[in-house]
Amino acid sequence: MTRMLSLGARIGALLALLLVVGGCERAADRLKQELVARQNPWPKSSPLHAPADRMLRRLIIEPRYVSRIKQAGSKQKAAVAGAQLALDGIARLPLPMLEQRAKVMGSMLHAMPEQDCARVARTSTAAEVAQLGDLFFAHLEKRPAEDIEFWFEMSYQATLAELEQHPPTKLKDAQIQAASEAFILSLPTDAVRSRAIAVMPALEAASPADACWATRTMFDAVTNLPEPHRGTLAWLLAQQ
Repeated sequence: MTRMLSLGARIGALLALLLVVGGCERAADRLKQELVARQNPWPKSSPLHAPADRMLRRLIIEPRYVSRIKQAGSKQKAAVAGAQLALDGIARLPLPMLEQRAKVMGSMLHAMPEQDCARVARTSTAAEVAQLGDLFFAHLEKRPAEDIEFWFEMSYQATLAELEQHPPTKLKDAQIQAASEAFILSLPTDAVRSRAIAVMPALEAASPADACWATRTMFDAVTNLPEPHRGTLAWLLAQQ
């Protein structure tokens, strides 16, 4: 799964539970922030608590986001709506942020057991992302603080980019072709290249070992390839 942004699902579900507060705008915003902060799903002892708190406080005073979540209706639908906003917004992020995203995701995939890695590798829809939230956050919680901070900030920026309809980054077919060729040529042996060509187009049908290996290999390449192929590959991984 190359577009994992479970944070949008978790936040969407939380905000679906919040009653809209009326009155003075600034006072209402402060009250909304305090109310939603109490819904933080992680205890203060968790490294996820503080970045989640900051993101919740920013989202709850974003009228377009709250409106979108309220329209979803149920908690389950709100979770999917939140995930969808973040997923759709990834393609609108700048290439340097997509490169950093790929590096963090690659590190997480290597730290996961093979079965978890394969589940993540095969997840792409907003509904699937919402369902895998607990698994994803259990692994994110173990990452260094800078990775956690980045993931929450990236999730917020992706959601905002989608709400504001920032123009998505567009690459030419020639750039994509060149990056794809550079990636294949970067693999160490003919046998590895053959395995990649066989497995990567069909992750759903691949064994857990192959699906995990292929996904780790693609994300590793974002660190190993030279520019501009590195940015192009990070962009490609964000489209899956």
